[in-house]
Amino acid sequence: MKTHKHIILQTLILILVLMTVSTAFSNGSEKTIPATVNPGLNHLLEMVTSGNSSPFNPEAVTPVLDFISSDKSRDAVYISDESFKSPSAYIELDLNHGLADLLKLSYNPDIPAYIFTPSSMRLGYWKEINQGEKNFARLSDLLPDYEGPVVIRGVETVENTPDIHTGAYYKYDLERTMILFKHKGRNVFLSLARQIGSSLVGKKGAVLGDDGDWNYLYSGEKGINKFGLGWVDSYMYDSSSIIVYYETDPGKPLVRCAVFKWLRAGWKNINMVKNHHIYKGMRRWAMDYKTIMEHPEFPGAHELAHAWLQIEKLDMAELRRANHLYYQSLKKRYAEDKSASSRWVSNVLKDDSRVDTSDVHELRSVLVVEYLKSVLGKQHEIDVVSIYHLDSGQLRLSSN
Repeated sequence: MKTHKHIILQTLILILVLMTVSTAFSNGSEKTIPATVNPGLNHLLEMVTSGNSSPFNPEAVTPVLDFISSDKSRDAVYISDESFKSPSAYIELDLNHGLADLLKLSYNPDIPAYIFTPSSMRLGYWKEINQGEKNFARLSDLLPDYEGPVVIRGVETVENTPDIHTGAYYKYDLERTMILFKHKGRNVFLSLARQIGSSLVGKKGAVLGDDGDWNYLYSGEKGINKFGLGWVDSYMYDSSSIIVYYETDPGKPLVRCAVFKWLRAGWKNINMVKNHHIYKGMRRWAMDYKTIMEHPEFPGAHELAHAWLQIEKLDMAELRRANHLYYQSLKKRYAEDKSASSRWVSNVLKDDSRVDTSDVHELRSVLVVEYLKSVLGKQHEIDVVSIYHLDSGQLRLSSN
């Protein structure tokens, strides 16, 4: 049993670790989002609140869209004011695609959304859509001639990738609402999310090599992958996000993607998250998303849907076999790598028996990311592409 002094000492270690991360990764000055934007943000958050039946009011979102379209300081991190009672951050990026193309790829029921954000999202799947429907409408098919706002609601299960600094990863459910509407003749798409209760307890993971390699370790063990902090029962207490896709010019294939995010997470009901922690995570997401969406070799929606269908057809025995090959390859690749030098990481890499207790979503997610690496010409562990040429579904270990 831990003594009172022992608990105090471990708590101080946790605080010092988070303070070190905070100091090292602070990003410029903070600017508060104008208060005139708050009613629109609150309206959108209400649209994704469980039990809320209020109709969507496009006019309420006008100040939000005006803010997104406005000029901003490049050196500032924009945050919400204290009325939201949560740390927050804002980020925006311009995508050289039309909205129909973005919806056809990122919000397609036949393509797993996490293929576009491999450094942020381990997996995600719908538990419920509009009271039981298996698939949501292909929103891209509605453009350009649809009448009135289109609103789709559901519940999604999400698990994120290990945090770069603590190695912790979390699984949780989200209320999600998607809205397609027009504003001043321009198409706007909203993806709104609010976490349902606290996440499951945080588990130990690790980023292997460079984060851009998209190789992550998931132990299934609760705790934080930091010396002296393996005991910590951490949680994501609550999170919300508003993602806006706004056509900046209907005549051009250009869309501004803007994200507002709020997050509280920590230990013993103590929030440890700061605004710039959220911003760093959003930058991690945005860099991948833009790079993948605009990559000249990135497949079209039809090819992606076909690839996912083939992965879905694999039975559990084949999925496990492929995952064992994946971890065996990782073990060889990172045997001498400094990022895998800790005893804990080395031991996890040596023992891949967790594959045999992984669920179908976890097993498939490995193959999805390996497929993505392959088609983008990145170093990969398994030649997943071969599955689409061999009827037997056999996977060959990559020669990379």
